[in-house]
Amino acid sequence: MPRERGPLMLSALILLRHVALPGAPEAPLTETQSRRARALADFLQLYNPTILLSGPGRACADTLAPLAGRLDLPVTASDDLSADTLKLPGPAHAAVWLAAKAIRTLPDPRRTAVVCAEGIVLAALLVAVAARDGHDLSTYDLTVPLDGPDLIPPGGGWVLHRDDGRLADVKALAVR
Repeated sequence: MPRERGPLMLSALILLRHVALPGAPEAPLTETQSRRARALADFLQLYNPTILLSGPGRACADTLAPLAGRLDLPVTASDDLSADTLKLPGPAHAAVWLAAKAIRTLPDPRRTAVVCAEGIVLAALLVAVAARDGHDLSTYDLTVPLDGPDLIPPGGGWVLHRDDGRLADVKALAVR
């Protein structure tokens, strides 16, 4: 006899690249970038996140500020979401290092959270969450930049849909 499941516990982990241009993570957002952050807040509030996590740069905190204001939530900055790595032999080693640091910042996977960081950190985190949950990313048309320049456009990223805390689906954040 099949085991009955309790009610579905749906949540999301939203991996969001800040809206600043590459190389300007400490500069104030421009008016165009601020408008983009407000537009993202319009969309992301529909997920009703309860946790907002930010990489250490100003661009991440400024990107999340409109959403934090609407939801009356604090933005928690974490050095574990930094793109800085030790001197490591290659990009695979760096990706593992970034993933190991970043995954420990995540809250209970049954809670909806937004993580704003550099693209390389988000890519490492996506791969780490998928590996942890045994989810096959090869079935998606994803570009997961773990080496080189930040290929995730400002305000881009992924929405990881979760069922009872386990990764169930991945959708790209549409950038306009």
